[in-house]
Amino acid sequence: MNNYINFYYELYPDNIVKNKDNYTFVINNEKYYFTIYNRDIAEIDTIFKLNREMIERNSLVHEIILNKKNEPLTLVDGVYYILLRVYVNDTKIISIDDILFMLNSNDSIMDNNIIGRTDWVKLWSLKIDYFEYQIGHLIKKYPYIYNTVDYYIGLGENAIEYIKELSEEKMSTNLSVTHRRIGANSTLFDLYNPLNLVIDYKVRDIAEYIKDVFFNSDIDVYKILNELFSKAIFDKPTLSLLFSRLLFPSYYFDLYENILEMDLNENIILNIIKKSTSYEKFLYFLMQNWSLYKIEWLVK
Repeated sequence: MNNYINFYYELYPDNIVKNKDNYTFVINNEKYYFTIYNRDIAEIDTIFKLNREMIERNSLVHEIILNKKNEPLTLVDGVYYILLRVYVNDTKIISIDDILFMLNSNDSIMDNNIIGRTDWVKLWSLKIDYFEYQIGHLIKKYPYIYNTVDYYIGLGENAIEYIKELSEEKMSTNLSVTHRRIGANSTLFDLYNPLNLVIDYKVRDIAEYIKDVFFNSDIDVYKILNELFSKAIFDKPTLSLLFSRLLFPSYYFDLYENILEMDLNENIILNIIKKSTSYEKFLYFLMQNWSLYKIEWLVK
């Protein structure tokens, strides 16, 4: 890999460290990541433009470094790589403060039809339709999923109906640079990685972080909520938007897709299933305390 970095970037590191898909090195006290490009090729121009826009507005983000062809991607043995210059402590685990800082630093962003993810109803509906199509094929190989997926599809459908009640005009004021996924164990490298960015409502990151804290960490989720509301003010439409995102079971669907695509042991989904009743109580708590309109089955 040293030869590619020398040739395409005219950079000559003394030492390159490989870690999974990343090659890291330091030159003049600046850290670089040469990493596999894991997005759709059609998105790279938009990602690069967003990266430059964020840098120009002094938003914190890893800088995409162009190669000597003035291109953001470099082909290595048939695989596209991208070089990032990193300005943060890349191993530090993020907090809700870090998420809010990122969101508030980029809240004047415009929606984008390439990396925008604001049409939750369409995106969620397509996902649920796909899962419903697959159900009949799961029974033999994935009995845990087969016996639980209907419940989570029902949660997803509730989330879709909930969001249909919201005003699009109100929702449009809540856009920012967000992430495909961000969670309890995400680092500052993940937070400021341009390959992880999408345009969406601010509550996307907040909700996905809270869900991951609830299901995949020992952090007190109620403490996170207290921190969140001590630092940010949410109007009623934004609370409803946040609740709809918390209602949608991405934590289950993500694991479901990983199990099928990577042929993982489905036992890893048991932790999610075991916490389903506790999460229902959590949703009920939010619904009551935020004075949101009621979902009858949660009330019962």
